[in-house]
Amino acid sequence: MDALVFGPVPSRRFGSSLGVNPVPFKTCNYSCVYCQLGSSTSLRTERREYYPTSQVVEEIRAALEANNGHVDFVTFMGEGEPTLASNLGDMMRGVSEFWEGGISLITNGSLFSRPEVRVDAMAFDVISPTVSAGDEVTFRRLHRPHRKFTFSRTLEGLVDLRRTFQGEIWAEVMLVRGINDSQQSLDNIRDAIRLIGADRTYITVPTRPPADGRISAPEPEVLRRALDSLPGAVDMTGPEAGTFEARSGDPIDHLLAIVANHPLREDQVVGILSSRYSERDVADVVKMLVDEKKLERKQYGRTFFYISPPAVGC
Repeated sequence: MDALVFGPVPSRRFGSSLGVNPVPFKTCNYSCVYCQLGSSTSLRTERREYYPTSQVVEEIRAALEANNGHVDFVTFMGEGEPTLASNLGDMMRGVSEFWEGGISLITNGSLFSRPEVRVDAMAFDVISPTVSAGDEVTFRRLHRPHRKFTFSRTLEGLVDLRRTFQGEIWAEVMLVRGINDSQQSLDNIRDAIRLIGADRTYITVPTRPPADGRISAPEPEVLRRALDSLPGAVDMTGPEAGTFEARSGDPIDHLLAIVANHPLREDQVVGILSSRYSERDVADVVKMLVDEKKLERKQYGRTFFYISPPAVGC
């Protein structure tokens, strides 16, 4: 069964963030080359209710109670594109009845051309869309979207969202070497962000095993040029910091729920399990989880990560 709520996890944007999965694994309309969850084999375009609103809301309530005082944001994101959940707005409004902290949405931004999606998004405090392309060719190379989705339509939707949305829009720019890191690409991205009227811009690069193992981060001098080209952009290209420690419940369940959404470095896995197990036992637990095919060890660059093995049929 999918983990509907995971974490909290340390986020450079949202502090201690409790993640929410409103859609099942790889329910998405993109198959981005950099996706840390692997390629999408069956792209979705229509919205539907995947999980009952009451179930998701109650799991969020329970997680907030278990982590009392240790959550800054409830973040709808998860294992696919969250706006494909037709009851997204109902979930968010249900959480706001008992949660006074921040509520955020991480999205590829593709569905805001639909009025009902913009209505669902109105009550979020922060919406963080991907704005990693500023032209059609780059958009298709980077995101490999369903044919129904185009750069121009996505941009128009985000501009329409800005006209009515009273919260903040934090644009995320994922830079990939040889795809969107030329000066022309950076200029196009800058122009798109200006049209959207984003309140903040964050620059990221592939730091975890991507769907296409051939891609990599731009060279350091290109990243410096990107920061100069996108005024006010925040550099999020370094390794993430912060603890993933489980504050309640079984650390193995906590680990597997996070890894389903967020590949973890080897040291992060050890940190989670060390809350209950000795150093020797941690190694045995990790081996057991790998043998049972609940974890998979994968190298990206010079770093080893643990990810969820691909599910049969995904």
